[in-house]
Amino acid sequence: MATAPLALVAITDLARCADDALAARIAAMAAAVPVGALAVQLRAKHLTGAALFAVAAALRAQTRGLGVPLWINDRLDVARAIDADGIHLPEAGLDLATARALAGGRALGASRHRADDLPAADLIQLGPIWTTPSKLGYGPPLGVAALTRARAATAATVVAVGGVDGPAQAEAAATAGADAVAAIRALWDADDPGAIAAALVAAVERGRGRRK
Repeated sequence: MATAPLALVAITDLARCADDALAARIAAMAAAVPVGALAVQLRAKHLTGAALFAVAAALRAQTRGLGVPLWINDRLDVARAIDADGIHLPEAGLDLATARALAGGRALGASRHRADDLPAADLIQLGPIWTTPSKLGYGPPLGVAALTRARAATAATVVAVGGVDGPAQAEAAATAGADAVAAIRALWDADDPGAIAAALVAAVERGRGRRK
């Protein structure tokens, strides 16, 4: 069965949404968008050991059933243990060559806060594109022009992150060159996560069409 290209990465924030609520929101988002358009990235810096493994394993079971790719942030060992689809490396994380050698063929993502000197990852998460509370320590926002530069510099999937609070930002990011957007607050704080996921994916699709 054909699948849609990736358009939306749901980055977890377990302080906002965890356990049964997290599972319910992921199910609602998956039901609202085309298969392939959504991926989940587990970011849980405060969890270690058995607690992290338990959350990751539960997410793996759910996302596999939904046909949604699961990426694990930073923890290559956990990604391998639960058979995640990909590993996402923070900018200060494991170097890409070492991760590639240990990843067992899994896709590799990398976060970057500049649009130049991009790594040979499969996916590059670039930001913050707009101002956002979660990225206040990374300097001023890059703006959508950074996405245009990144798109010209790499064949990787380019994901805009930081301040993607609604469809307007998602469409602008895709028009500028992003393949997808990543969101946290917009998804986990929404009254209707399925509706906002669908709106973000539709906005990305409109933006892609505008740049052709």
